[in-house]
Amino acid sequence: MFTTRTAFGIVSALLLTVAGASACSSSAESDAPSATRSVTHELGTVEVPASPQRILALDEYAGLSALALGVKPTVVYSTLRSDVAKSILREQGVEVLDKPTFFANPAVEEIASVEPDEILMSNAGPLPSLFAQINAVAPTLVLPYSAPWRDVLEQAGAQLDRGSEATAMIGKLESGLDDVKTAAGGQSLAILLGYSGNLFTVPPTTPISTLVTEAGFTRPVSEVNATNNQDTGTISPVSPELLPEHAAQTVAVLSGQQYDASVVRNTPLFDNLTPDPAHALDVSGDLWFGSHPFAIYWIIQDLDGIAHGKGQSGIGTLDSADARWAAFSAL
Repeated sequence: MFTTRTAFGIVSALLLTVAGASACSSSAESDAPSATRSVTHELGTVEVPASPQRILALDEYAGLSALALGVKPTVVYSTLRSDVAKSILREQGVEVLDKPTFFANPAVEEIASVEPDEILMSNAGPLPSLFAQINAVAPTLVLPYSAPWRDVLEQAGAQLDRGSEATAMIGKLESGLDDVKTAAGGQSLAILLGYSGNLFTVPPTTPISTLVTEAGFTRPVSEVNATNNQDTGTISPVSPELLPEHAAQTVAVLSGQQYDASVVRNTPLFDNLTPDPAHALDVSGDLWFGSHPFAIYWIIQDLDGIAHGKGQSGIGTLDSADARWAAFSAL
């Protein structure tokens, strides 16, 4: 006979069975490894979280590359001292930690205190040599620092699992370049900078130079023939007495941070380089030496202003950084 006591026993047994199954399921889920994906970059192959929860970028360029492709870092080290990058990252709700001496004296042990589950870094300064130590803290992606801009975007897209976004971004930036090229029509543009008290230009093989050429500008012959110096890397020294060889319709003078525009502007004969002194323009050395997507957009906007003869008012500044980022994000 099916008694009440029997029914109670069955129900109790079922409840215990369900509870036991639930406990086993929870235990299995907690013991199951988080989903990962395999990423290969120039320093090796790493297994990174499929859905990272706490990303640390060890420099602003890596942080902005990720943010441009829709991957928001939790924390970014300000190691390159980029005021524009810091302004944008903080405006987007990213925690920025000032680390101005990190490249000179990398304190890898401090990285662990951020508790990242994924790390981004550029292949700049001493960081590549410290990859094994950094990767031991959390799986680490390595993004190009100074490379052709399309390569930078493609690499960032591949490593961050944002390939389609990177491809779309390349197309949008190319469209902007085409518009500038039509307006530039072969105008001449010289690029000069002061660094450590000396005068330099940028050789034609650098990312800046290739972008300027792609945008339809020409360069003075002396700059076309400039070569990379083994001691100075992507810049080439200029003898002050040969400054007239850099005459052009417009002169872009890199300024800000380690780039001292006064070294260029105080050099004798500088005022004679352009037909109109108003076409000697201060541009952001920080952004013009960048290869990350937003830097490319920034340079294109500056070149558009130059092509249309807008003078200094067409050049981006720290005050216009947030507005430029908003326009870039809306592409």
